[in-house]
Amino acid sequence: MNRESTLRFDLDLRESLQHRLRPDALVLQEDRNLVMGPAGVLDPNVELDADEALRAAATQRPVPLGKFVLSRGPDDIAQLTYGAVVHDFDSRPTCRPGDVRRSLTAILADADRRGLSTLAVEPIGVWNRHGLTMDGMVEAVDRALLEASVSIRGNLRIVLMLDHVDQLEEVSHLLRSKVLRRASRSFRTVDGGAAVVEVRWDKYRLHVRFVPGTMSGYMVTRFSGTGGEEIQGASTCRDTS
Repeated sequence: MNRESTLRFDLDLRESLQHRLRPDALVLQEDRNLVMGPAGVLDPNVELDADEALRAAATQRPVPLGKFVLSRGPDDIAQLTYGAVVHDFDSRPTCRPGDVRRSLTAILADADRRGLSTLAVEPIGVWNRHGLTMDGMVEAVDRALLEASVSIRGNLRIVLMLDHVDQLEEVSHLLRSKVLRRASRSFRTVDGGAAVVEVRWDKYRLHVRFVPGTMSGYMVTRFSGTGGEEIQGASTCRDTS
């Protein structure tokens, strides 16, 4: 079976940056007026052929919600920084799940096009109790990953960076619960008895394999829903149980 295309999702602690994790790009939350994120949006020294439309969006004030801007990353951590434009400080709450989903989906597609391998993502939309709850953020990220899992063609790993172990455990539980609620059926594999649930998304069947006794969580394999050519992707989240 073809395993050229993979999308992997992990949880880790923010303190791992610069130590055991060195991503190609950071994904940070941003507001419409680009106040939250770093300066230097779309630095011309970035040698990655940025789209003209993206350049135009970066010069707008305010930037449309659900979009993203691109800048040079901190050289000691990552080469690029994506700013997910999800906050409007004139609204309460400042962020909506749909904007997080659209922005993150666009960022994953752009990272795939650029051939990036690892993105470190902060909890997009969660900000000083004025944005999303942790559950709202997880729902938006979960939907973005499902959308990306049927379109990504390269090998891409996404790591959600959390501040402490309690957050990691909470998000791990929320993610697993959402996968189980979406399941249309479940079964056991013949080899090793791993639990698998099937999730329908668009025209695809996503087989989510829970890996017992490990921290890798689960892997998603995708199939065409019409019985045609099989295509594959992978996504994992940590199981801290």
